Parts: sequence; C-alpha cells; structure tokens
Amino acid sequence: MTAGAVIAVAAMAVAGCYTTTNVATLGPLHTRYPVSASSQYVDQSGGIVTEKDYEVVQSFSFHHDVDAALHQKTLTVLALEPDLDKIMGAIDGDAITQMRVQAIDYDSGSSYQSAGMKLTGWTLGIAGLTVVALGVGIGSDEGGTVTRVGAVITGLGVASYIIGSVLRRPASWRLDVSGNVVRRNARSRSRNAPVARDAPTARQHADVVVQTWGPRSGR
Repeated sequence: MTAGAVIAVAAMAVAGCYTTTNVATLGPLHTRYPVSASSQYVDQSGGIVTEKDYEVVQSFSFHHDVDAALHQKTLTVLALEPDLDKIMGAIDGDAITQMRVQAIDYDSGSSYQSAGMKLTGWTLGIAGLTVVALGVGIGSDEGGTVTRVGAVITGLGVASYIIGSVLRRPASWRLDVSGNVVRRNARSRSRNAPVARDAPTARQHADVVVQTWGPRSGR
C-alpha cells in the first residue's frame, strides 16, 4: 500500500466517525393524574377516555438540555414530574395527552475540532514518516537533512493528534417536551367509560430515559 493510500484510509477512518445518536425511552411516571403519549388515556377508575370525551384546555412545551461526552454512551434520566405538576397546578385539567419528547437542537461540542486536529495529526504523521524513510534511503548528508525534515513533520503530527485528543467539550441536545392538558366534558363525567381490554393502557408515560452517544471524532 502506498503512502497516499495509507493517508486516504486514515482520513476516511477519522472523518467517518461523526456519528451521534439520542434515544428517548418513556417509562412510568409517578403523578396523581394520567399522562399519555396518545390521544387516549386511562382514568382513575380504569376506563378508557377518548378524544370525544374531553376538551383540550391548553397545550404546553418546555425544554431540557442533555449532555454527552465524546466517544461515550451517556444515560440521563429526566424527572419530568415537577414540571408537569407545575403545569397541572396552574391549569384545571384532568390529564395530559399527546405527550412528546423530541430533540430540537444539537451542539456537536468539540467533536469537529477534535476530529480535524486528529486528521491533521494522522496526515502529518504518516507524511513525516514517509519523508524519514526517503531520507534513510537517500543516505549521505542530503539524506540526513531529509530525515530531519521528516522528523519535524512527524512531531507536528503527533502534537496535532494530542491536541485533538484533549479537546473534550461534550455534545449536547435540547429536548422539547410537549403535550396537551385536557378536561373531561360534562357528558363524559356523567357516565362511566367502559374498560376496553384491548385499548391502549399507556396510562402514565415518562420518566424519560435519554441514551446519548457522543460524536465519535476519531480514535
């Protein structure tokens, strides 16, 4: 494999690691009121309440920021109960429906700078070693000069790679939590909704568990 091919492979290996992922998992919430990710919810008596049985009192939205270290998987549990309790305390509602958690903004942290410095380090390091090898092959005083130049280039590559490795500002996501506060209408309150065993039973969703993989900017 030629030096140029080695450099190309190294560049692809480093530059190809700009990967980042976030996964939000909705688990049980500890609230006094039903919270659902769908348009239906299960009331305190076990009955299914559909969108025909309530009116939307108010929609809401608030944000949470989540950080993830580079090259690492980060697990963050968002306790949403205090925020939801505050919203429900200010509004006369019976339940929360259509709750969503989605990423609306992303900051890559120092991943791109780190990847750039590491890529430069790989490039200079391989180029420097190639020049050193050429100098050794030439021999004599002229070859010695070439070897020293290659050593300097290699040193610059090592320094660049080290700088890239110490850049550690984490990546971050801004997560938007939204939903609707609903209130049952008078007709729905006057009757007991039947329990449908095959209906959605997601009565309360979301101690949100966010798994994030920080950008991999090179090895």
